[in-house]
Amino acid sequence: MMKLLKIFFNSLLGGVFFSSLMALLILDLNINQAFSFGFFSQVLFFLLLTYGFLLTILFMLGFFVVQYFLGRKIRISLISPSFLIVIFSICTGLFILVSRANYRYFRSFFLPEIKEFFLSQTSTLIFLLVVGILVYTLYYRYKKSSLFFIVYFLLLAGCLGRFVIKRTVEEEPQKAEKYASLEAKEIEKGITIIGLEGLSFDFVIPLISEGKLPNFSLLMEKGSWGKLETFTPNEPIVLNNSFNTGKLPAKHKQISLHKYRFFSFSTELEVVPRFILFRQMTRSSLIRMREEIPVPVAKDIWMIFDENKTNYVKMDWPYSFQVSKPKQNTETRFKLLYPNLQHEISELFQFVSQSYFNDWEYEEAAMDLKKKNQPRLFYVLLNGLNTVESLFYRYSFPEMFGELDQEKISKYKSVIEKYYQYYDQVVGKYIASLRGDELLMVFSPHGIEPLPLWKRFVERVMGNEYVSAYHEHAPEGVIFFFGNEVDKGKNIEGMRLIDVAPTLLYYVGLPVGRDMDGIAQRAILFIEEFTNENPVFLISSYEDIVIKKPE
Repeated sequence: MMKLLKIFFNSLLGGVFFSSLMALLILDLNINQAFSFGFFSQVLFFLLLTYGFLLTILFMLGFFVVQYFLGRKIRISLISPSFLIVIFSICTGLFILVSRANYRYFRSFFLPEIKEFFLSQTSTLIFLLVVGILVYTLYYRYKKSSLFFIVYFLLLAGCLGRFVIKRTVEEEPQKAEKYASLEAKEIEKGITIIGLEGLSFDFVIPLISEGKLPNFSLLMEKGSWGKLETFTPNEPIVLNNSFNTGKLPAKHKQISLHKYRFFSFSTELEVVPRFILFRQMTRSSLIRMREEIPVPVAKDIWMIFDENKTNYVKMDWPYSFQVSKPKQNTETRFKLLYPNLQHEISELFQFVSQSYFNDWEYEEAAMDLKKKNQPRLFYVLLNGLNTVESLFYRYSFPEMFGELDQEKISKYKSVIEKYYQYYDQVVGKYIASLRGDELLMVFSPHGIEPLPLWKRFVERVMGNEYVSAYHEHAPEGVIFFFGNEVDKGKNIEGMRLIDVAPTLLYYVGLPVGRDMDGIAQRAILFIEEFTNENPVFLISSYEDIVIKKPE
């Protein structure tokens, strides 16, 4: 019984060690939460009761498995340095894998100096892992000298202390106490932005070559176009705010729509780590999750236009528009788009009809506002295609998914194609209404790609049997520019999502903030006459500026 308690105690220390590292990772991902020992202790306590307890049991089982295969009993003390080195090394290796995967996925959350620290931290942990293995080997080779253990645990304590101290001394950037003023500018040019979420050249190019997307073909022939580079996490709130601010999440701070709370703790998280089934615990009472749209931190282009007293219409994310009963003409147009499926009543096809009804009536409402208000700037974002692609991708590329029902392939293979043709009609409507001084931009913040085999299995287990494509790993989106000042028939390269805001500010003659991560892509996009007559004006930051009308 005493031996079992000793094994349990040493295994528990391993669980505490891993939980401590994971608590630091969680605090790192929640960039809007200042480091505090109170917050750290709450997270650590939760991790100890979950992952820590699980690892404790696994380490105990591992001890007995090793003892069984050795064929002899292993002696162990209440605090066994050799056993601790083994399990600490295992924990370190496991944490290196988990943390590296998370830091890479959430790298847009971190400023350059923070990224450097994480790289240094990973290098230190790899060093500790190597030292642990070396110490264990030398201990048994050189008469079991305790000196090796002393060196290892001193190094370990020093490195962990450095990790914690570094986080406690980080200072929040100070907000400006005095604000400079900038004279408001009368905007003479117009911009129309059509966001079509999920648009991908994997579909656009083949359909254009078949003559099925004449308006997209016109955009490519008479305008500039190219892939739009994006980043992870590829979630609407993150992408939308980076699009509007020209900044990565590290600066605009809008990182999640969700709040996570452990048990009844007062502290809430915005982000939980990936790749360790952490999010799945929200289905139990261990983690409570709720939705909340965070308060903006950074000024976006729409706030800038507000201050500049520029008239605009903006209808984009969040998607709160839902059609419960479509209008008669909406249903009629849907049947004309899908004549062979107008009597289809399957649950799967209901997603197509609902997406179309939402898109059609949302875009119609936006167009009505455009006609009524005659704004200088207009933006509408439709997301129906993104839903349709995620569910019907397998029927457009059945060769990627093995055995599929041939009848369903024949029935659904043109569903995505027809939706692209609907979007082509939308684009054509805005091209026809474009004024001579107006820039038309059509874009998607991300593309789409097929689910890997393992992910298909997970989605099926989770009850999402229809899902066959996703954009989790940030496949490139698309972007088109069309207007008198745009280069004709040019394939632009290197355009990023964060470049859009500064490029639009430049086009209408407003300054670009130096603190923006994106840049005004004038040289690759506009004709030489326009760029020569319109230099880029820079200011330090719109956060420190108040735009005022001249007195």
